[in-house]
Amino acid sequence: MNDLLQLVSFFDSTSLDQMNGVKLLNRVDTKYIVSPAVFVKVLSEHINDYEVLEVNQKRCLSYNTIYFDTDDLSMYKEHHNGKNHRYKVRYRQYEETGDKFIEVKEKVKNRTVKQRLSVKNFTYPISKGLESLVHDCTPYRAEDLEPKLTTVFNRITLVNKKACERITIDMDIRFENEDQNRYSLGNCLIVEIKRDKEDVYSTFARSLKKQGVLPLSISKYCLGTVALNNSVKYNRFKPRLRKVENLIAQEELAMVV
Repeated sequence: MNDLLQLVSFFDSTSLDQMNGVKLLNRVDTKYIVSPAVFVKVLSEHINDYEVLEVNQKRCLSYNTIYFDTDDLSMYKEHHNGKNHRYKVRYRQYEETGDKFIEVKEKVKNRTVKQRLSVKNFTYPISKGLESLVHDCTPYRAEDLEPKLTTVFNRITLVNKKACERITIDMDIRFENEDQNRYSLGNCLIVEIKRDKEDVYSTFARSLKKQGVLPLSISKYCLGTVALNNSVKYNRFKPRLRKVENLIAQEELAMVV
């Protein structure tokens, strides 16, 4: 992990205001899970192609996310059953800035649209002043949603200098459910390439493929839910979960050796 942080220090920086000047609210997302060693090898080929987000002189930023779902996990089931039109509702806090949001992510086939509102505090249940976002953007009622999973991680964000593309690199990923059960991805990275729907080609994705790293379509919410809840159906996610567990085991073995 230190090699990754050291490599990122050589990138040009960009600010939050500059990055937000190019919004990706209607986008195509491609997710990967990869070891730090392989990812550093790929990233080293693209030092001149990306800038790294820097906030308060920090390039590795902390995130805290709380996912909501119905009592019977309807949103999780939509993902598991492969429904083309599905949703996530979450609170997210950006630790370095203190900014807090309620966010709704709507996915239609492979397109993702995100809507969000700034909040002063996280409330449970979702407060009446924020219910409109859930009501307007999902088929769910805010009063039927409850916090199901907390995810904390550190993130490096890269911004393509020429294309409408960002890459997020999530590390130190930890999950905790409402029963306070915990699960960690160890040293494994979750990397996501986020592109505008009109700009779907990515040279970075091509570089990952050359190293044998292929997309792995599973959200952090679903991954954490499966890992911490033995009672949920997860047949569709079994092959992907096995890949994640194998990579975690390989990384743990590499640390011992």
